[in-house]
Amino acid sequence: MYYLDVVAAITAVFILHRLSKRKHSPYSHLPLPPGPKGLPLIGNLKDLPSGFEWQTYHKWSRDLNSDIIYINAAGQTIIVLDTAEAVTELFEKKSSIYSDRARMPMINELMGWSFNFAFMPYGMHILFCFSVGST
Repeated sequence: MYYLDVVAAITAVFILHRLSKRKHSPYSHLPLPPGPKGLPLIGNLKDLPSGFEWQTYHKWSRDLNSDIIYINAAGQTIIVLDTAEAVTELFEKKSSIYSDRARMPMINELMGWSFNFAFMPYGMHILFCFSVGST
């Protein structure tokens, strides 16, 4: 009877692990950059360095032949950029694709404050028209 409980617990952990790997973001179908192989559930948590992190990340980058590497630390996604060229490409040249203000449905949609510049997404242009009446 004890073995049945152990098998049920292992099965439950396996099912939870498979369900946790499913992402509900619109980008979940896109491939991740290459990264070191990790263990189930904890990923690369045991492989993460405690000191001189940049040396380990650079070594992994050279081993995987990629400027961008992916690390999974117990379900937490970590993306490491190894070269200045990769940083410039993603953070400066393509910054308009990857950055934006947080969506605030309570303020924008429900309260109707979407006209306020502080709550507008980046790149959104609104034409303000003022009517001038004759007196």
